[in-house]
Amino acid sequence: MKLRSIKYFLKEGITGLFKNRLMTIASIAAVAFCVFMITLTYSVMANLNGMLGQLEEDIGVVVFLEKDAHAEDIQRINDDLKKVPHVTEVSYIPPDEALTGLSEKWEAGGILEGFTGDNNPLSSSFEIDIDDITNQGEVIEALGNIKGIRKIRHAATETELLTKLSSGVKIGGACLLLLIAIIAIVTIVNTIKVSIYIRRDEIGIMKLIGATDWFVRWPFLVEGAIIGIIGAAIPTAVCWLIYERVVMAINDAIPVIKNVFTFCSGIEIFSILLPVAIGAGVLLGVVGSMMSLRKHLKV
Repeated sequence: MKLRSIKYFLKEGITGLFKNRLMTIASIAAVAFCVFMITLTYSVMANLNGMLGQLEEDIGVVVFLEKDAHAEDIQRINDDLKKVPHVTEVSYIPPDEALTGLSEKWEAGGILEGFTGDNNPLSSSFEIDIDDITNQGEVIEALGNIKGIRKIRHAATETELLTKLSSGVKIGGACLLLLIAIIAIVTIVNTIKVSIYIRRDEIGIMKLIGATDWFVRWPFLVEGAIIGIIGAAIPTAVCWLIYERVVMAINDAIPVIKNVFTFCSGIEIFSILLPVAIGAGVLLGVVGSMMSLRKHLKV
């Protein structure tokens, strides 16, 4: 494609935007709302997945053995734990090491000094890593059949809640995005239809002097792509600023949340979202243009 042709297509596409200002604004708004929902859904999903990951890392599954467990019992339980499906790693924690970890975590060395040796109230335990946190329930059920385990510490309830919430956001977000995408495409189709109607005489002359179908189509495709880019860039930039402020406000209002969960950073989310949003916007614009051209442009 010649540089002169590219300049012509860009000029005509931009001109079409200004000829139909109201429809252009409506199309940009429709795309913007669609991209906004993509941004909102992905932000929620990224943080929910982050919560699940941190929950698995910080809490995981820990089994506590009977206080009088002997070396043979510990070895047998270790072997049984490794045979449980979805268990990837098993780490033995002796009572003294558990007491030291507890003292460091709560900065209570002075208070716990008298609990060393035979006075240690803690029992032997195993920390268990799972291949996927969604398999936690199945693993916990299997652990209940192993003899010698006194207690199982887990976060099955929290995991189930977050997993269900994550699935609900995915399904609800997908349905809503589909509906909004249809509205955006219909709006863009109507915008391009108006452009075609306004320029019908010009298009007819171009065809009479030998212009190809694609030469006629390209300005409208450019117009749709520009609508998509503008409609994607604006809400993404605004959402980035809002996201940063919301996260900051939550951390300031509830300081303790920092010890439980770390929100995904804005750059972490929007470095992925920005190209995806612009790509989605351009796709909506081009698809809308193509549908309008196919149905209404007689070339």
